[in-house]
Amino acid sequence: MTTARELVQLCTEAGPHYQLHINAFIDDFRRANPDERDRIAADGPDVSGRLEGLVAAVTSALCRETGTNAPEWLKTIHSPEPFFVFPAKSFALRLRLMLESPPAFRIRNVFVPENYLHRA
Repeated sequence: MTTARELVQLCTEAGPHYQLHINAFIDDFRRANPDERDRIAADGPDVSGRLEGLVAAVTSALCRETGTNAPEWLKTIHSPEPFFVFPAKSFALRLRLMLESPPAFRIRNVFVPENYLHRA
């Protein structure tokens, strides 16, 4: 299973197709047993950046959802600039995403729809 640190690298290499790796990480984290979740979440990025902030937000939200202890690295990693995960060119869409982003994302300067972690 991919760790949070490895996920950042995969997303960087995937370019605009990084969402495929985020989705796989979400599914793997939810299917994992508690020990596997601890291992997946424990190793995160060392520096902040757009994708690092996204991975931190996803990991934080999943830890909260599953009752997994949040690792220390989640306290410091964020996006240094506003990061809209989906192209949001209009002011209205940006404002909507800023208002409806879940707290784990918003506090890291990452903006997503409120149902970003929902999977079919």
